[in-house]
Amino acid sequence: MLTTKSAIKWIILIATTALMQIETIRVKGHWIFGGNVAFPFLMAILLWYLPSRFKNFKGGFKNVDKN
Repeated sequence: MLTTKSAIKWIILIATTALMQIETIRVKGHWIFGGNVAFPFLMAILLWYLPSRFKNFKGGFKNVDKN
């Protein structure tokens, strides 16, 4: 099921990927293989994977005894 939070992440991912491709073509004059292909995967990791890991990391410190 597509939630609002997930939809916003998909919109950000698609928009930033498209802008990255357009900017690369503008600067280089042609599309290049490399960072253009890796960028969407890195952005997806940033949007979907890291927030849950950050919550787990941050939550670990709240449960620690201060003795």
